[in-house]
Amino acid sequence: MKKIANIINFVRSCEPRTEDDGYLLPTLREELELCKSYGFKSTVLFQYDALIREDYRSLVSQYENVEIGLWLEIVQPLCEEAGLEWTGEHLWDWRVHCNYTSSYTPEERIKMADAAFGKYKELYGVYPKVAGSWVLDAVTVSYLKEKYGVKALCVCKEQYGTDGITLWGGYYNGAYYPSKNSFFCPADTKKNQVDVPVFRMLGPDPIHQYDLGLNDPEKAQTVCTLEPVYPGGGGNEKWVKWYLKENYNDKCLSLAYAQFGQENSFGWEDISKGLPMQMRLLGEKVKDGEIELMTLGEAGEWFSASYDLTPAAAMCTDSDWSEENYKSVWYCSRFYRVNVIYRDGLMWIRDLHIFDASFKEQFLNSANKSRACGNFNLPVVDGFRFSKGNVRAGLYPYKDGKVYKADGFESEALGEDVIKVTAGKMTFILTPEEIRFDCSEDRVVLRFVYADVPYIPYGETEQKKLRLSFSGFSNNAYSYSLDLSKGVFSKESGALEIVPENGLAQISFC
Repeated sequence: MKKIANIINFVRSCEPRTEDDGYLLPTLREELELCKSYGFKSTVLFQYDALIREDYRSLVSQYENVEIGLWLEIVQPLCEEAGLEWTGEHLWDWRVHCNYTSSYTPEERIKMADAAFGKYKELYGVYPKVAGSWVLDAVTVSYLKEKYGVKALCVCKEQYGTDGITLWGGYYNGAYYPSKNSFFCPADTKKNQVDVPVFRMLGPDPIHQYDLGLNDPEKAQTVCTLEPVYPGGGGNEKWVKWYLKENYNDKCLSLAYAQFGQENSFGWEDISKGLPMQMRLLGEKVKDGEIELMTLGEAGEWFSASYDLTPAAAMCTDSDWSEENYKSVWYCSRFYRVNVIYRDGLMWIRDLHIFDASFKEQFLNSANKSRACGNFNLPVVDGFRFSKGNVRAGLYPYKDGKVYKADGFESEALGEDVIKVTAGKMTFILTPEEIRFDCSEDRVVLRFVYADVPYIPYGETEQKKLRLSFSGFSNNAYSYSLDLSKGVFSKESGALEIVPENGLAQISFC
């Protein structure tokens, strides 16, 4: 078990959404000064427009313990350095059709990677060890590892539609090795794997971020994360103390992780409302040995030295900072992710996604010129997207046609890769390859509850197999299945249910 924090400040030198972007360089200076005051090491990721500015490089060179890498949003000077046409309206244009590596063909992605990494080496004498972006793609990830030997990458948190970007159904926090077909899907085997860890940024609230916008999932979510500019998250000292306690408890299994820091586009006036407070609280944890502060590259090197394949990881939340009395367990392995949640006597599965290394990201072989960027894994239960109105989707315990409740909720780590979750007479055992449900009370089943929305994936059932189909943002449906080694699927009640055998149901993922 490792408890790691990264301080990552990602840096632009232009901000066309404001009349005067002269605040960007002073904002970076304040962030670096804050780290210096605590003796903290940090990572600075330069967007290409900042990389080629001598004043930005000179500023960072004045500080010790700063790792420098690349922030791979695409800008006009990078396109032109790669010999490509820029289709944005400004030097940096945040819109999806031109801003991300997946906005370009695979051949163009490689040209821009070569241009960015080549310029970095020209300026620093070596290639960068680390890079990040809100969104990457499998072609670029593979190329950066094979050609330039990057040690770690970082990408955005889970979100639906925020700033036109969707990353939904991935490793909820921490790090994973991506598959060759999708940067967003953990690989199941070494053969299918790119051997560079990808870290999830921004520290999402493990209870409340998922449900933001629940009644209208087609609208972009708002934000509840560790980012210091948000008063409902990282700018709130009560929230930050709660997040540090819950995220870094002793039930994380392989890795507890959070990224501190902020893009300089927000400006120091807003960043300063939360970041100094966060650094003070982080400093206390680091001093006490509760959290280890690393650069992104150091975290990647530790991960690669420790694990050949993506390890199981968990976020077990025993309290609710908002006092709504939720408790939650996120569990991820290289085969699936699941969220078990509890409130007021009811324990249910809010989210279950399958990781299939054969599932290809939508723009693996083509350029995304649309207004949205959708990155998915394969849904089985989606408490956000399958909900509507007063129907809150999930996999719920039922008995005799009614929701079954049980008082009390406990989560417990068993060994290196197993989490046990208990409420009353019900237990979920979460292992890397299966979910086991055990209930000592008769006639308790697990019922799929979902609203009448157009993207429900459920198809035909057999006793041991539920067939599913998913298309995401594309028109090409992908077929997959949910398999039971104990229990059976049934529609005898008029609803889709998992019926345990002698109180035991077992979902197998490999």
